[in-house]
Order: sequence, then structure tokens, then C-alpha cells
Amino acid sequence: MNFEKAIRFVMNNGNKVELARLNFILANERASKEVIADLFSHQREDGGWSAFWADNYSSLDATCFRLAQAEQLGITESGTELLRAVNFLAQRQSADGSWEEDVRVAGAAPPWARPGDLSANLYLTANCGLWLALLSNPDNIASRAAEYLQTHLGPDGHLPSFLHTHWLAGGLWYKLNWQESARHIFEILSKRINELATNNLSWLITTMCAAGVPTSHSLVNKAASLLEQSQQDDGHWESEDGSSQNIHSTLEAMRALWLCGRVVK
Repeated sequence: MNFEKAIRFVMNNGNKVELARLNFILANERASKEVIADLFSHQREDGGWSAFWADNYSSLDATCFRLAQAEQLGITESGTELLRAVNFLAQRQSADGSWEEDVRVAGAAPPWARPGDLSANLYLTANCGLWLALLSNPDNIASRAAEYLQTHLGPDGHLPSFLHTHWLAGGLWYKLNWQESARHIFEILSKRINELATNNLSWLITTMCAAGVPTSHSLVNKAASLLEQSQQDDGHWESEDGSSQNIHSTLEAMRALWLCGRVVK
């Protein structure tokens, strides 16, 4: 893995937000007020953000994505915008502890956000629950999400959902110290780690590290090794979403490898 080549690739091709993300990786410097204002500029009145598939609607999935962007820019303190986003997620939780997009957008929502679909329901519950555990009180709302997810955990350790739901749920359980449930999920992921594209290897690593999983964990180490091996000759990491997302994919990989101790700054 050549970190210097990755730096040059981002510096030569990145926009101001991407360069701010690079600076946070390299120097641990919080983004400028201008970049932060740009990030939060489209926050809606209720604290959420709209998704690309529904302009006039506050999406749970889009809001979680924006919280991830904020974290990658060093914005983790309880500012007004983050508090509004956290409150938005908390208020949208269902009585059973789960989350689901509004049924009114069912026709427009992609598979991972489609209301009425259990796979999407579990993914959104794991994603929202994890962010609330990381940014809010983990002993209340996030615990209800963890309990809901556990009711759907099969005897073989699988959740009836997408593979990324598993590391999000595992991260939530680990953060809440539900070690046995997390261990089962991590064992399942260890058996399927070779199926993961670059983006997902990075996502798995950053999720586990954010939840407090030790960097010595065998799953983190295996994912990091695979990620190192997938770097391209010019320094970037390929995105499964197309070449327009290669800078994002590269920054995700760089952050993941730094978090798990593969890069000395």
C-alpha cells in the first residue's frame, strides 16, 4: 500500500470538501467554517436531509450518510446541526425500536430504504441505532434498536438483510457491550469477507473502529489486508459506484487504514 500515491491522487482531483477530508486524515484538523456550512446547507427544518430519490422528503438513510460525512470532517461535538439531526432520528423511531422510511415514498425508494421490506427495515434500524449510540445516549433509544435487531438474529448468526446490515448491527451491539451478539455477527462476516468490494471493506473497518472494536481484532486485520491489496497503481481505490466516486472511495480506504493502524502519519 502506497499512502503517498493516495495523497497525491486526492490532492490532484479532489474538491474542497474532499480536500478537507484528506486534511483531517493527515493532520486531524477540523474542517473550516466554510466547508462545514456547505455540508449543512441543505439540512431541512426537521433536522433531516433529503435523498437523491426524494427531493421534498427527509430521509433516514440520507441523514445517516450526512452524519458520516460530518464525522469524516472532524465534526463530532454537539453543535446545533448535529443535535437537530440526532433529534430527527430519535423522533422517527417506531414503538418497537425500529426505523423505516415513510410509506409515502415506497415507490421511489431504492431497495435498501424501501418501506415495508424487512431487509431495509433492519438496515435502517442498525444504521440509525449505531449513530445514536455514537452521538447520543446509548442506554435509551439505541438499546431499543439493538433489542429489535436481536429478535431477528437467526440461530446461524445471520440477519435477514443485506451484508452491510451485519457490521452495522455488530457495531451497535459492540458499542452497547452486547458482546455475544456482536461475536456471532463478526464470525459470520469473517466467513464472507472475501465477498466485499473496496467501499464495503472500508465501511466495515470504520464502523468497527468507531464502535470501539480493537484494531487487533482478526476481522479488522483481514479487512485491512484485503483493502491494502486492492489499491490501484496510481494510488486510488476503485469505487463500485463508478469512477466518479473514486476519490470518495480512496478517502474512505485511507481513513479506514489509518484507523486500524496500517498508516503512520
